[in-house]
Amino acid sequence: MAHSCIWIVLLPFCAFLIQVFLGKKLPRHGDWVSVFAILGSCALAIPIFVQLLRTGNVSDALPLTWISLPQVFTGKPFEILIGIGVNNLTAIMLMMVTLCSSLIHIFSTGYMHGEERYHLFFAYISLFSAAMLGLIVSDNLLTFFICWELMGLCSYLLIGFYYKKPSAINASLKAFMTTRIGDVGLFLGICGLYTLFGTSNFEQIYAMVKQPELAQATILGLPGLTFIGFMVLMGTIGKSAQFPLHVWLPDAMEGPTPVSALIHAATMVAAGVFLLIRMFPLLQQGHHVLTVVAYVGGVTAFLAALLAIVQVDIKKVLAYSTISQLGYMVLGVGVGAFPAAFLHLLTHACFKACLFLSSGNVIHSAHTQDMREMGGLRTKMPLTFAAMMIATVAISGFPFFSGFVSKDRILAGTLAFSMEQGHWILPVLGFVTAGITAFYMFRMMYMTFFGAARDEHKHHHAHEQPFVMVFPILVLAALSFSLWFSGPSGIEKFDSFMPISWYDTAIDNTQRAMGILAEHTEGASLEIEHRAHSLAMLFSLTVAALGVLLSTMIYLKRVISADKLKAAFGPLHTLLTNRYFIDDLYVDILVKKVLLGWNRILATFDDKVLDRIFVDGWSDVVMVVKSIIGKFDDIFVDRIFVDGTGQVIALGGWALRIVQTGRVQQYLMMALAVLGIAIWFF
Repeated sequence: MAHSCIWIVLLPFCAFLIQVFLGKKLPRHGDWVSVFAILGSCALAIPIFVQLLRTGNVSDALPLTWISLPQVFTGKPFEILIGIGVNNLTAIMLMMVTLCSSLIHIFSTGYMHGEERYHLFFAYISLFSAAMLGLIVSDNLLTFFICWELMGLCSYLLIGFYYKKPSAINASLKAFMTTRIGDVGLFLGICGLYTLFGTSNFEQIYAMVKQPELAQATILGLPGLTFIGFMVLMGTIGKSAQFPLHVWLPDAMEGPTPVSALIHAATMVAAGVFLLIRMFPLLQQGHHVLTVVAYVGGVTAFLAALLAIVQVDIKKVLAYSTISQLGYMVLGVGVGAFPAAFLHLLTHACFKACLFLSSGNVIHSAHTQDMREMGGLRTKMPLTFAAMMIATVAISGFPFFSGFVSKDRILAGTLAFSMEQGHWILPVLGFVTAGITAFYMFRMMYMTFFGAARDEHKHHHAHEQPFVMVFPILVLAALSFSLWFSGPSGIEKFDSFMPISWYDTAIDNTQRAMGILAEHTEGASLEIEHRAHSLAMLFSLTVAALGVLLSTMIYLKRVISADKLKAAFGPLHTLLTNRYFIDDLYVDILVKKVLLGWNRILATFDDKVLDRIFVDGWSDVVMVVKSIIGKFDDIFVDRIFVDGTGQVIALGGWALRIVQTGRVQQYLMMALAVLGIAIWFF
């Protein structure tokens, strides 16, 4: 299995290389290379997933030595080990990511047809998919982090794909720089891990994390495990767009719609939640780490859901919806219900990919993203309408659909957590958000597909999209039903806490392997949990129904005036349309005050210190040295060595002229005289 995982990653990576160097010269600009590569990865992931379904457990590893230095260089042997790790979480994620990515690749061949740099688009999404798959199969945080950063690069390239649009370039820079903040935190956490554990291998961390001496270790004056836990959370806040670093994700809608689907469903934002799940045993050991995680998720889910209410861009409604649903997942991890959070990660990938690709069909047909210019499209685009309605019902959390199975488990876990430990604000945020979700999703559907056409010209030309763009959304809509995750209804799970599906069995085995399976020794905790599940189902269905009812009365039946509500809640509407002024706060304080102030300080330092002392001052020093060297050259070198040598030679020549007459007789007499003198002396 581990060897298969290497090829699962390499196939899309090789497609990226082919597209970059040869794509423009290939038939159809090589889109088929990327499509067949990701389909090949999906084909290789299927046997691993099938084995999980058959046995309930898969496990394999392929360790590799990355760096090995002998003792002579370091004083002791030094090695960095990396490798491929296959387990239940890996098997499930590989199936989900390759399947969703394959469908998005197929959809892209229709949506992006005729676009400039068509071959580069497929190169980038191939690399994006390869990076996510590499992250999934990494058995350690080092290669995990490399793939994590590679996805950040791909998001920059894809969000700014329409490079001639200033808004797209700004959005790509915003996404890249905002996520870097969280990445710095994650990098510090990995350094802390090496300090305490001497390894970044997940399995070794699970085995060592409960050692008593680690509880006493400190990093930068803080409890070591707590520091690492919060740094891991920082990585998730950046990559999964949690408050307060959520601001990049709505602007990322400047990229092509298939990119939005890939970011929101199969890659990028899912990586942050996956990181929390893989590091859950360590997060448990940090002081108050999980509680902070829960509050970050709950607050993000609620605030983002409110923002989705006032959006008129169909893609931005879905963007804030993603932030909110990711908040649910983070909330689930924080209250200890990480299996429910992981399940919601899977179900959300299916119905959110369906929603984004369906919105792409609408945009492609209506030539607008503004829902105020749509309306009445269900008769023009019946298949897209049906798929999008199924996904909408799923995300709203109604029975028989996947969102009901996963989101209600999170709400039940949150309610059980509050019953045992307090923190009642968490379930309140969760249930209120569930009602708001149903409200804004049906608002989107009513404004897009129901009522009269608001733009006759756009409505007249609207039509269903080609099969290559409809087929993927129909498959994703089919995957939005609950039967794939917990049987035919999705309701019977509340009657028992024994595993009833392949997912439950696989996750129970995963928890045992990670050493975090909660065993109920007495009936008290089990009773609380049972009561929480029953109440969660009742509350969530009630608030979802109220959300749909209110949305129907306002946007379909128009019994209640939306304009009057807007006027009645004027200050709140202003707050929401300005996105809580957080972007303005970042621009006015962080950018204009802090960064520009720091820039001015550096500019002043450069001008007053570097330029005047080291540049201009160095020039003065050079001129003084030049003058000294000039004097030395003139006085010492020229006059003594050059002119002096010439004068000595001239004097010698003058002396020689006296004794050198050219007459042989005189030379002979002189020689005899010298010989006589010598004889006399000796």
